[in-house]
Amino acid sequence: MRTRSLIVAALCGVTILGWALGHGSEPAVAAHECPADVGAADRSAGLAAVEDGQLIGVGALGAGAQLGSKAVIRQVATSGEGAAYVEDRRGADAIVLATPDGSRVLPQSGEAYHPTWSARGSVAWGLDDRLVVRSTSATRTIAGPEPGGIVFAPVYVGRDIVAAVSAAPTDAVPEDEWSDDLWLLRSGRWHRLTAFAAGTDRWTAIRTPFLAADGSVEFMVVQGRGSEDALPAFSLWRLRGTSAHRVMELDGERYLAGYTPDGARLWNVPDRATGTWLIQRDTPNGLLTVGCGAVAVDPMDVPDPDHIGHAAPAPRVRSIERTGPTDPGDPMEAALLIGDFPTPVAADVVAQQVTATYAGSMPVDVVQGGRGSTIVQPDRWAVVVRLPATTDGSAELVALQTKLPDYADHMWVVVP
Repeated sequence: MRTRSLIVAALCGVTILGWALGHGSEPAVAAHECPADVGAADRSAGLAAVEDGQLIGVGALGAGAQLGSKAVIRQVATSGEGAAYVEDRRGADAIVLATPDGSRVLPQSGEAYHPTWSARGSVAWGLDDRLVVRSTSATRTIAGPEPGGIVFAPVYVGRDIVAAVSAAPTDAVPEDEWSDDLWLLRSGRWHRLTAFAAGTDRWTAIRTPFLAADGSVEFMVVQGRGSEDALPAFSLWRLRGTSAHRVMELDGERYLAGYTPDGARLWNVPDRATGTWLIQRDTPNGLLTVGCGAVAVDPMDVPDPDHIGHAAPAPRVRSIERTGPTDPGDPMEAALLIGDFPTPVAADVVAQQVTATYAGSMPVDVVQGGRGSTIVQPDRWAVVVRLPATTDGSAELVALQTKLPDYADHMWVVVP
């Protein structure tokens, strides 16, 4: 999801594609493949997923569903009617309904999020700060409860809809992903269901709500602090009626992907060694891998079509005649540079991993070298982490090298 990349990238993680760095040798990269002992998706559960840019699983529905390099399949929802997914395009997206009768493409006016099916065959999805509901007779667009916020991950609960809503940026928190809550749409009116802690330092993200067999809604809650140098906390929650409670803390990153016919949970679990989303199911002996592919999460092996790199700024020229000490009121504004890369695609993938490392607490840019740049070679690309003006970058460099050891030899402190 494009405008929500702060937490999505931070939580989904990325594994580097095969690229050659401009300085030094290439880091080791594991092969990208599904484990040989499982299928491409959990077909026994009727589950569709995205793998290698294709819609897979659920028999014939996945056949031939493949996009060009300028669009990406994301966030698949499966029902007896077929599969629905986001066709993530540069600019406005589309919703695609894939059924045994063929596929129907529904162009949208903005960023689309997480289609979902009702038991009666209706489809709903988020569209910027609105909810779109498409039945067999009409399509309605409903304003979300938070003007300027983002409506995403809707779930039908009978005739009602429960949706996650991201609060709009504020002067104190100028990010579009800092405070998520669940809201209930009933009889045309929104009712707030949760009030998770969030503010200038603490953030809360809601992910992958699914309707369980007992009629409750299970969802993931991810929480962290921008000031903490640590991974966020993951927990599974359940919404029953209008009351939400925590089911359990999780020991690592995973997201709901659905349920098996007997009610066992299916999870999307990142395999960072291969850049693959595994589909695993709960068993009495722990998690069992039953397939591969991204379901309600974003694929890890493709860049964001909306991401556009920009040229690195020309260096600031200081007079060689200046002999006095540097004015302490004129800081260097150091940055960390990772690179360089031969393509913007490779740089974008690394930028997402760096964003994940900082959990969105530091601005991360992709820049292109040009004639006026001394930090990136012409026609090459790099990832730049903007640092506060109160540091020279040395401590931050060591910390990032520790967190991302595969790229430690390809990081420098620079002054953009």
